[in-house]
Amino acid sequence: MTPQIMICLGIFVFMILGYVFTDKLKTSSGVIATCVFCLVAFSGLLPAKDVLGVLSNANVTLIASMFIVAAGFNRTQAVHKLSSLVYKFSGGKFQTALIGYLLLTFALTQFIPSPMAVFAILAPMASAMCTECGVSPSKAMFPIALVVVGTCSTLPIGNGATTFAVQNGYLESYGYTDYAMQMLDPFKGRILASSIVVLYSMFIAPRLCPDQPTVPITMGAGNRKAGNGPAPLDPVREVLGYGIFALTTVAMIFQTKLGLPSWQIALGGATLVVATGVLKPDEAAKAVPIRIVMLILAALSLGTAMVSCGLGDMIGNSIAGILGGTKNGYLIGAVFFVIPFILTQFMQNQSVSNIFVPILILTCKSLGCNPVGPLVLLQASTLTAFMTPMATPAIPVVMEYGGYDVKDLLKMGWLPSIIIAVSSVLIVMTVFPAY
Repeated sequence: MTPQIMICLGIFVFMILGYVFTDKLKTSSGVIATCVFCLVAFSGLLPAKDVLGVLSNANVTLIASMFIVAAGFNRTQAVHKLSSLVYKFSGGKFQTALIGYLLLTFALTQFIPSPMAVFAILAPMASAMCTECGVSPSKAMFPIALVVVGTCSTLPIGNGATTFAVQNGYLESYGYTDYAMQMLDPFKGRILASSIVVLYSMFIAPRLCPDQPTVPITMGAGNRKAGNGPAPLDPVREVLGYGIFALTTVAMIFQTKLGLPSWQIALGGATLVVATGVLKPDEAAKAVPIRIVMLILAALSLGTAMVSCGLGDMIGNSIAGILGGTKNGYLIGAVFFVIPFILTQFMQNQSVSNIFVPILILTCKSLGCNPVGPLVLLQASTLTAFMTPMATPAIPVVMEYGGYDVKDLLKMGWLPSIIIAVSSVLIVMTVFPAY
């Protein structure tokens, strides 16, 4: 173990313990995240240019911009009107209204490949719906997050339609062309597990969510009292607020056809929100919570450092060694789901995928087994991250809307994690046997 790996491991442990014991340390997760970012920067784990690169990461721009776009929409009367409409059609029943939002969430997350963007679109309306029903947003935000994250790109449309081509490219790159993934294979492998996630989110997850926020809610209708909001917009800016939000959402759905990355679409929407006066400059600045940005920067910087110093490879190679020469397809599938799933709670999912794709393919090649099932499981595991603030950029936002702390995430997340892991491995490795 090199000195850099030891330093990186030490920072990693500090981050986890810091997030868990923020209350006892009498600090905040934002302060811990800032310390982690500084430790990575000053420890020499990453060159200065790479640290600066984290600050300009596309995900950070996307997140900050979507906060502004969502705040602009939240500034209009649309959120209140839509939540009132949902309340009316649901007969005032929270469970019925939540089911409707979860189905909409599943649909949007198939078209928009960013869980953060989907959650930012739906959270203001869901929060207002909770207020209409007299229920704390704490009961709804985590179930929505489960669907946003756990079912992303399940259907063979949008981003999900290109998964097979990407995986076949990897198989060709590593010289294992005995097998090839078909377009519908990821769908076949994930649809049942995704359906379980949706049903769990509808009927079980709300029962395990806290009745009241553990920490103050800082975003959405849950942090405002009646009559305390700003004055309504004038008719022209009200319409502009609707239009910009709708335009940004539609552009996100058709981003591949437009040939524009998500961050450019979100940045364009945020610029229009301010330029048209839907939000004043100071309102737009306040819409971007620095604490959440620091949580994301800490996760990105440390995840990059783990890959750069070799800690990620060390973990991956250890896993390959554990497998040995096993012929048990379910064991192979479990290893390539569970370990990446755990790592994705602390590292960027693309980094975890980059580490494990070559290990997975070369291991399957050595064992002479079919790599399609393990590849489907690897994709599912790296997309299913919701147990820590570092898991995916969407989770810090979920915490703000739901009033959750890290302990809440662990309490709400352990059961669906087990269900998703077991169901995914059993289903995928039955549909695509290793031998």
